Amino acid sequence: VEILNDVKVITNGEKVGASEAALLAKLNIKPFAYGLVFQHVFENGTIYSPKVLDITDDDLVAKFQAGLNNVTSVALATGVPTQSSVPHSIINAYKKVLSVAVATEYSFPLADKVKEMLANPEAFAAAAAAAAPAAAAAEAKPAEESEEESDDDMGFSLFD
Repeated sequence: VEILNDVKVITNGEKVGASEAALLAKLNIKPFAYGLVFQHVFENGTIYSPKVLDITDDDLVAKFQAGLNNVTSVALATGVPTQSSVPHSIINAYKKVLSVAVATEYSFPLADKVKEMLANPEAFAAAAAAAAPAAAAAEAKPAEESEEESDDDMGFSLFD
């Protein structure tokens, strides 16, 4: 068999007749794909849309995150410490200690810094405005450092 011209025998979605199937069989072409198209999903007496089968990993992560947020909220509201609520409890306690330090004469280094900010906000606004172009320039240059240096503390402290 010699093929002289390109001829379109069938198109996608078109039913294959007996003559097309015979021709394709002679050419050893098997353009068939078999599969099921779900109309409904039945489970334990409940009928679902087939869209429930299209769940991605991102959907699962989002649902898990929403559940974790709910657990954290309930734990914070009831005062029960959980692994997800303890960091929030520590930060909230720090905020309370800081507010007591600001309202009273009690002092510690970070409370002094906050008191200075409250006493003279213009000085800190001017310092922040002057530091903004320098920070933008520093962001423009990629910092090249070894991985050991970046793993230490990354320049942050819990109470800075």
